[in-house]
Amino acid sequence: MPSPAWNQSLTNLRDLLADMYWDPNLARAKAREAGLNPSLIAIGNNPMVTWYNILDNARITGKVSNVIEAALKDYPDDPLLNQARDQALNAARGADISAGVQWQAPVEAESLEKLMGKQSTLMPISWLEAGLEIARSVVRVVRSDGLLGSGFVTGTGLLVTNNHVIALPAEAAAARVQFNYQKAWAGLDRPLVETGLAPDKGFGTSAADDWTGVWLEEGWQAATQAAGLKLSELPQGTPKKDDYTVIIQHPGGGPKQIALYHNVITYADATRVQYLTDTLPGSSGSPVFDTNWQVVALHHSGGMLREPGTKLQVYRNEGIHINAVLSGLRAQGLYG
Repeated sequence: MPSPAWNQSLTNLRDLLADMYWDPNLARAKAREAGLNPSLIAIGNNPMVTWYNILDNARITGKVSNVIEAALKDYPDDPLLNQARDQALNAARGADISAGVQWQAPVEAESLEKLMGKQSTLMPISWLEAGLEIARSVVRVVRSDGLLGSGFVTGTGLLVTNNHVIALPAEAAAARVQFNYQKAWAGLDRPLVETGLAPDKGFGTSAADDWTGVWLEEGWQAATQAAGLKLSELPQGTPKKDDYTVIIQHPGGGPKQIALYHNVITYADATRVQYLTDTLPGSSGSPVFDTNWQVVALHHSGGMLREPGTKLQVYRNEGIHINAVLSGLRAQGLYG
């Protein structure tokens, strides 16, 4: 039987394992534990490439389940690993079904519904409608030197982005903010609305927490029909590890996109939130939402990061906790 093709489930598993076992020695040990021959696999310092190579070898040799089981020994309660194991088992069962064989078993009442992880991923369809409205307030920031970033606008007309996107009032005065830089569902461009910034009305920034707040020029709301986002202080301990996140962004400085896969928080404290949600350069300044469309963080970096309070280096994306951003905005008189 031919090997199954590489698919999205394997991509998600690669991203997860690259975060768990970023060290090449750990990756090599896990490959060996799964019954693979590490000498036949290119294992290096880039964990994403390493785990692609390991999983591709496991895919060809039929040992993807072995890799998952090896990881579950270290992370038995991880919801994404358990979901990956279930998917691998279902795929294996499906591969044994021959054409013409009557495989349907009697359905038990308790087997009609099943949640695949610790938290349900089921959402009402109105969640999509709310997301489209929320997305109106996510913007592309275009600096005069050509640097591109993301940001979002509050209902009061304050642009929030990163300090490394706009650090100075002069940069803000020369920058442009673009609403609706995105595609319609038929592939056509949405009508672009562009406005400027008014740092003379109010400007604040923090290099330490990588945020900047600056007022938009008058008339932005009538021109864009964006309501703006409401920022609220979150209760202590929110968000937390294993919560889900959503990021609306301008990855690569391109049209607006939303990340929908492996959107799981891996670490959170009072100032930093780390997650597996995909971003690219140009996504800096994007709002990080929970599943209720509440802003929980301001995205600012990604790659091989240090988990705060530890010496652990992990492959993740990171945002500034919205409480830290709000505290700074209020201290500089930019948000009530």
